[in-house]
Amino acid sequence: MGGLATAQCSGHEYIPGNYTMLLDAKHRRLGQSSLGDRSRLLAAMQRYREGGNLTIGVIGGSIAAGQGAHDAPAFPYWLRDILQAQLPGGAQRVRLNNGAMPGTSSAYMSTCHNVHVPPDADVVVLDYAINDEEMPLPHMNNGVRRPYERLIRKLLQYPRRPAVVLLHAYRWFGDPVSSSGQFWPTSERQHGEFGLYYGLQQLSVKACCYHLMRADKEGFSVRRPRADHTGRPQLDMDASLKGKMFFYDVLHPDGHTGHRVMGELVAQLVLDAWAQVSSGYSLSAEDAAAVAAPLPPPMLEANMESASDHCFIGPALQQTVIHRQSFEWVNEGKNPLLPKWGYVATIPNADIKFKVNTKSTGTRTQEVTVELGYLRSYENMGRANVSCEGGCACKTWTLEGHHDQRNSQTFLQGFPVSQAEECIIAVRVLETSSTGKHKVKISGVMVSEDPENRPFDNKAAWDWIVAGSSKSAQGVFDLKSVVRRSLLAAHRASSARLQQRYAAAATELST
Repeated sequence: MGGLATAQCSGHEYIPGNYTMLLDAKHRRLGQSSLGDRSRLLAAMQRYREGGNLTIGVIGGSIAAGQGAHDAPAFPYWLRDILQAQLPGGAQRVRLNNGAMPGTSSAYMSTCHNVHVPPDADVVVLDYAINDEEMPLPHMNNGVRRPYERLIRKLLQYPRRPAVVLLHAYRWFGDPVSSSGQFWPTSERQHGEFGLYYGLQQLSVKACCYHLMRADKEGFSVRRPRADHTGRPQLDMDASLKGKMFFYDVLHPDGHTGHRVMGELVAQLVLDAWAQVSSGYSLSAEDAAAVAAPLPPPMLEANMESASDHCFIGPALQQTVIHRQSFEWVNEGKNPLLPKWGYVATIPNADIKFKVNTKSTGTRTQEVTVELGYLRSYENMGRANVSCEGGCACKTWTLEGHHDQRNSQTFLQGFPVSQAEECIIAVRVLETSSTGKHKVKISGVMVSEDPENRPFDNKAAWDWIVAGSSKSAQGVFDLKSVVRRSLLAAHRASSARLQQRYAAAATELST
């Protein structure tokens, strides 16, 4: 990839210069399955023309997090590199935050978007077509689609009124390794309804590439994945597959091909808007009013988004504290690359209070699940009572910080709490403990929006957010902060869960 490219504009379609696209112009256009209302995207590029930065946030599951990008970039980084090469001043002014979290769905992100998406985002790319369940029932108005709509609504109201782009990945293979070739798998059709309702830009891998796959074109071949059924490359034949197969494994695109195509699709969308703006276009008063206008009512009945944040993990936890005595904000990480911040107390009767909003439109009950993240270890740990004050109520319970395993790990405890705009979660260290010591460490509070009140219960992701968001001045998680070894482990676990889900669905259909 070269430096700043010379390029040309043809009918507001940006034709790349030095960068050579893998996907030709015809199929890049086909991949733009719905252009929607581009006012927000044009506004972002107008700000860029006037000297501002372009901040892109990416959220999604394992694909956005880079699974399949074994020895080439994942699609968010193809996107970044193309834009930095093509836009004037791109190397200094184009910024990307990859807030993707493997093994999670849009339901999690609807709750925790505030610690994954920069508040100054100009464009936010959503990649959930694979991670969200394909056909949950009842149709559309269910516990899978409702949080997806709330996520979209929350993002559209970020301070810079960002363009929200739906990037629909595609799954060719059945489960576990059989060739499916069906055109309709994934959540794309139902996600697309929200895109149409809110006038969002939509990009579709199957719209651009399905017929190339069928034709067995090099780079788009689906004769098999590049890796074997365990997700590992076969060294004796990898050279003949690399750069030819679209998919790395049965669920994830390959970095050299599929990921690259996804990055090119998003880049082309942005560059087309730049072509229009750089040729002299300025947002009309009507378009500017559309950008600033209030959102329409939710598409799904009574699906209003919460006006307050519900996820306080890592540095975000500090903004909830209304009282603390003998609890200190401490980094206990021994590795500077892995900070482990939290509120720590070591003496009896130390106490701390967190104020959160537990009102939720997502649940079907009068109570919500609040999840408290705390440390468990094998030495020096104490106990604390956890109770509720203010406008909410819950049953008091005892936090036990000690366990016999010779390790230290985050434990997530979910407990039911009544809904209130001002709910105070109080933690007080007890005088008694099983170790004779009294250390208590709190790393986060999360209010679930799950309709069944299920807790998040993903300890690895919680720890990543604590570490990653601590490195950001904005307190926002970026995947680049994650140690590669732990990322690979999360990818393996995420793949196993997805394959189990697809296998169960296939079994249900066959019976």
